[in-house]
Amino acid sequence: MRKALQAAGVAFEVKDIPRQLRSGCGLCILLEGTEADARGWIVPEQTAALYQQNGEAWRCLATFPPAG
Repeated sequence: MRKALQAAGVAFEVKDIPRQLRSGCGLCILLEGTEADARGWIVPEQTAALYQQNGEAWRCLATFPPAG
């Protein structure tokens, strides 16, 4: 995913999943842009959810089924 985002010139950050969203370990990719832009980077069976951040608040836009 990193290589694809870099090749496309998309600004992003890889961080630990914020505690407000889920306890435990895991990583998230922070993208700036529209919801439609972010939806273009969803990887089936690897993307768990799509959230929008507004300040310290997070809003779940979509969740996806786990690999099966």
